[in-house]
Amino acid sequence: MLWTKWSASRWLRLGPVFAAAFLALAPSTGAATTPLIPSSNQFNQLVAIGSLLCTEAPAQDCVEHGWRFTDANRNGSLDVEELTAVRAGFLEWAAEVQESLSGRDRLILNLGRNLLRIVPLTPLFALYDENEDGELSQEELLVDIQMDQRPMSVILADRNATDWNAIRGRLGRGAALLQMLGLPQ
Repeated sequence: MLWTKWSASRWLRLGPVFAAAFLALAPSTGAATTPLIPSSNQFNQLVAIGSLLCTEAPAQDCVEHGWRFTDANRNGSLDVEELTAVRAGFLEWAAEVQESLSGRDRLILNLGRNLLRIVPLTPLFALYDENEDGELSQEELLVDIQMDQRPMSVILADRNATDWNAIRGRLGRGAALLQMLGLPQ
């Protein structure tokens, strides 16, 4: 399993908020054309490649990697159905891999899963969808993060580049899990 080659903490410390934005932001709207739920193998590949891109490459490479994975209809934005499918796939994948992880990595993964479960998704999506078109652009998703050429993991750790207070405000009660994950105050 590819997951075991990379530390869960390495990937998950990149920011559950960032992961939540890609994986959790919306309940189903019941649309007729719902994207397929990604498989565990697809998530293994996402994590394997993402753990390197998000810790070593410029942050935009990390964003593009997650975006390509999530944007099933390839229109350049993320909609409710795409995010719902990826969220469901992530929760299934996380349940499958948790037993193969060490205690610390399992704890981090479970905190991330809990964050995805308790954040009020409909209001969160609306808070990021600033132009209210029902789709998220990269600019909308990254509104609280100042992107530059550093890796995403470095940007998220930089309090001057990441507005954690704004992110906590958007997460509401889910913000308490951020502190448990050891993210900047």
